[in-house]
Amino acid sequence: MSKVLDRFARGFVRNIKTIIQALVFSVIIWIFISIQIFPDISLHITNIPVSCEPTNFMNEEDLRISSVDTQNVTIQINGKRYSISQLTADDFAAACDLSKVYEAGVYDVPIDVYSLNDSIDVDISTRNLTAKVSVIKIVTREIEVVPNTDSLAIADGMQIEGEVTVTPEYMTVTGEESLVNSIDHVEAIARYEDGALDHSEGIHATPTFFNKIGIKIPSPDIAYSTDDFIVSVPVYKLKTLPVQVKFTGQSGSPSFDPEDLEYAMSINELTIASPDSSIDNLSAIDIGEIPLAALTLKDIQGGRTLPVELPEGYKNISGNKTITVTFPEADEFGQLGFTVPAENFTVINNPSKYDVKILTNEILVNVVGYSNYIQTMTSSDIYATINLLGMEISEGSKSVSVTFRLKGTNARAWVTGEEYKVDLLITAAAEDVEEEG
Repeated sequence: MSKVLDRFARGFVRNIKTIIQALVFSVIIWIFISIQIFPDISLHITNIPVSCEPTNFMNEEDLRISSVDTQNVTIQINGKRYSISQLTADDFAAACDLSKVYEAGVYDVPIDVYSLNDSIDVDISTRNLTAKVSVIKIVTREIEVVPNTDSLAIADGMQIEGEVTVTPEYMTVTGEESLVNSIDHVEAIARYEDGALDHSEGIHATPTFFNKIGIKIPSPDIAYSTDDFIVSVPVYKLKTLPVQVKFTGQSGSPSFDPEDLEYAMSINELTIASPDSSIDNLSAIDIGEIPLAALTLKDIQGGRTLPVELPEGYKNISGNKTITVTFPEADEFGQLGFTVPAENFTVINNPSKYDVKILTNEILVNVVGYSNYIQTMTSSDIYATINLLGMEISEGSKSVSVTFRLKGTNARAWVTGEEYKVDLLITAAAEDVEEEG
């Protein structure tokens, strides 16, 4: 048996070239016979991609394709064996016919399949291919954004005071019509990650969408103009403080003590708010200073109204814009005019390089005080001081302001009225003139 196999193997090796030639010749004969006997064949081409592109009309009307249920198709083709036997899916194209789509909806549209090579004679026998296409309309709306601070923790003693605002106030949303129209409002929800808020702050926030019944719309498939908002939260510390006013005397006057002036306020306390804890340093609210020189008998009898002015950044929670200062002892006050002679004028802080001569002989002044006191006064009880400290001095005449004091240390009155002035004549000092000569 082994000898037979050996002879066969040696014979096969000697004749292998002849065997190969016979096989090739057989294949060629088979192909030739097939072409001659069966020249027309049918084939199935699979996995031809289907394209769906919106028409010009759809683009103009903002109609968009949201889904297509058919991604690939299979067709049957007929033709000559030598023409079509090597064709593949790459030789064909398939496209949705959207010419009848005029509005949003779901459509069964025809699929047109055609050969990409016009030189090949092929017949596509498959008909009535369709695809289910969903078409949506894209719309754009501008929606107001509402700030939301519900999740913020506010530090003890602080509260949100005033209007919470958001920037920007509006956002533009673009998407499928029914989805966009389902949005009722947008909230910019502020979240503060550093604990309780104890100061005014601009907090970054992202938009959250809600429908008409207040239900959150989770991650709607829409485009919007921005997703970064700043919610400005005015956080203030509130405190109710007593109100006070200060009366100031004239510089250098030991006479009437402003603290001896009894007064009452139309409002005794105010509730104010500060943007930080600086309000803790306040024990009272000073609504202003009233110089005695500016306090007239009319003010004493009718009261003096002052505006309520707070430091920058503070808020007046009580809302009072003004407070009136009244004087319970107004009936005991009076006003008289006195002529102060030049001998009661004193010039101080005169530069050594100049001589100063007072040209004004007398000044008529008004004195306000307790009636029983001013009735005993005379002009000699009033002294005028001319202080040249800090003034720019040069030769010539000059009009300067004067201040007044009353004789004694227990005066019960003060000089009031508009600014009083005297005229001076300023010349170079005599010794300076001699040195120049």
